[in-house]
This record gives sequence, C-alpha cells and structure tokens, in this order.
Amino acid sequence: MMRLSIMAGLVLASSAVRAGGIPYASSADVPDYVATMTAEEMWGKSTGPQTRIVTQHGGWVRVDEQQATIYGNPAKQTSIVIRPHPEASYSSVLIYREIPASSLGVRGTSQTGQTELHAGETCTVRKLLRGDPDRMKNGPQWLSCLTADGIEIGAKVLGNGGSPEEQVTLVRLERRPVSTEEVSPPADLLDVAQWLHFDDKSAQDATAVEQSPDYALHMHSEDATRTVRRHSAWTYDERSYADGRRYLIIWNDQTGQQLSFNTLKGGAFEHLSMLQKYLPGQRIYFPNGRGLAGAPKSTGKNSSVMGEPCAWFDMTPNMADGSLHHCLTQDGIPLKIRTGGLGPSEEFVADEVQRRDLKAEEILPPADVLTRSNWDFPE
Repeated sequence: MMRLSIMAGLVLASSAVRAGGIPYASSADVPDYVATMTAEEMWGKSTGPQTRIVTQHGGWVRVDEQQATIYGNPAKQTSIVIRPHPEASYSSVLIYREIPASSLGVRGTSQTGQTELHAGETCTVRKLLRGDPDRMKNGPQWLSCLTADGIEIGAKVLGNGGSPEEQVTLVRLERRPVSTEEVSPPADLLDVAQWLHFDDKSAQDATAVEQSPDYALHMHSEDATRTVRRHSAWTYDERSYADGRRYLIIWNDQTGQQLSFNTLKGGAFEHLSMLQKYLPGQRIYFPNGRGLAGAPKSTGKNSSVMGEPCAWFDMTPNMADGSLHHCLTQDGIPLKIRTGGLGPSEEFVADEVQRRDLKAEEILPPADVLTRSNWDFPE
C-alpha cells in the first residue's frame, strides 16, 4: 500500500528546511561573502561530506551543491532549488516561501549561550523555532551558528535523541564584493513555454493510457470552485477557496511532466514546483498517487449530474491513507470528484461541461504564478 506522505517527503527533502538549504540570516544586512563548506547527512545511506559553495550579495545567496543549485533570500525565507538534467535546461525546480504561517517557517529564534569556532571564525549558536510549537515540541531541532556580522558558518539538525542528523561546517570564508548576477536566479527560469510541449508524442509505453477527449469543466464544492481542463495528455486542475487558498497542478499523463502551485490563506504565495524531465532511472510520480496507486477500479455505483449519467471509480485503489473517487462519463469526463483521507473529505460537482478542442495556452498557468516579483526575485 502506498501512502500520500511519499510525495510530501519528496517536497520536504528538496526544500530549505534541511541544514544544507539556504543559510539562515537574522536580517538582510549581511556583508558580501563566498564560503566553502561541507554538508553531511547522517541518516539513511550517508554518502559522506559533500562540498557546497555559498555566495551572498544584497540579501540573496546562491548555494552550489553536487546535485543542485539553490538560490534564496534568507530574510524573506524564499528558496529556489534547481536540479540539473544532462538533456534539458533543468530536471526540476522548487520555489518555496517558508513564511511563519507555513508548516516549517521560522517563527523566532532563541540563544543557546554556546559559541563555536569554524575555520578560525567564531560564531554564536541560535535555536530556530520552526512551525507550530505544540506540534514541533518533540520534533527535530534546527541550530544555526552566526558570526558577529551575521554570516552563518555552521548549522545542524538534531534528531529526537539530540544526535545530529544533518550538519554544515565552514571550511573557508572569503569576505569580498559579489555582483548581483552571481546570486540572481536564471532570467528564463519561469519561462515554462520552453518545456511544456503540448504536441510532444514521446509517450512512455508503461504509462500510456487511452485518452479522453478535450474538455473544460467548471465545478463547485461548499466553499470552493474548481476548473479542470483536458488537452491531449495534459490536465489542468485548479481549486480556489474563499479564504484565498489556491491549488493548481498541471501534468502530462505520458511524460510525467508537472507544474504545481499553491497559496496560503489570504493569498500569500507559498510553493511552486516544475518538473521538466525525469533523471535517468527516476520513478515517475503522478498527482494524487495515480499510476503507483493502481489502475482505476469501478465501485459499481452510479450517479448523474445535470442529467448526464456517470459511474463511480476509485482512482487510487492501493492508496493507504487517502482516497480519490471520480464519477466518470462514458467518455471519461469526471462530473464529480471526491477526496478523503487524513484531512476533511471534499466533493466537487460539475456545473458546466464543455466538450471542445482546447488551445495549448489554456493549459498554461495564470500569469501571476510565473511573475518574478510575486516570488520576490531580484530585478
């Protein structure tokens, strides 16, 4: 049985909450510097210390690691993780804003009274207070060691027993002028048109499925609206709630390419991930566990919406702690979508159905999702 936590773990492992993410900073007033450091994970199959280079200017940093390049603004708690691909502009991009309201945002710090010495530099150790203090009471501890001028030269994540699970240690620190170009994310990073190829027929036989016709749906639940569009192998699925939350995911059933985005209550941007091309040997994941969670299975129940009949299918029959049910028409259009699991259940019902040929641009995300200033990117 597969669990929904698999995908949550993948996102968490790629974000900046680990010791090896972007360095913590108490303010944007940190001098320019280039730091050579070692990062090591002690849990799982440790690969030993890995070199990381941290470059800082004007509140923005670039972290060069073996498997990724990370850009970020510690004061704004914005991080951008770019994983390269030998045959594409990148394999994946994760943009994440750890504001205090998010699950692991820094809500404050406390002094530990400890000092450390790394490569001839002295620093004081702070404990970072992340997430809900009641829920994190027995969770991991994040420690950051800052120099007098605010440069993080050491960091640790301690497990429940107090032993280090991850740590970063300074090897060499150079305080020198750094240009804006050295720490700015690529100018074309949010240009998804470069890899969202809607006429790409390079399907993988293992995931190829019979395609339903193009369609556009408008749906509603008790407190939200939903837009679902289908064009060839591509699906666009966006939910909008009255409290400002938005959830968008765009994916390709055949190649596994994906884009997902969400906002918090009040509309603050929190997360944007883009998967352009899987790395060799990497397993393909689909939204809501589809594919890995088994082929859709009929429940034997039927319903109708606006006079059109539909049949209920369990879309993830092997999912252990979540469920996804669709009431499908004969040509595969979901007139009802019902989800359940660890959180509250939810059901969306179609109130408008259009069977028509869609244009490729109707699958693209809204313009505000890809606007650099909405993610506090440097201009």
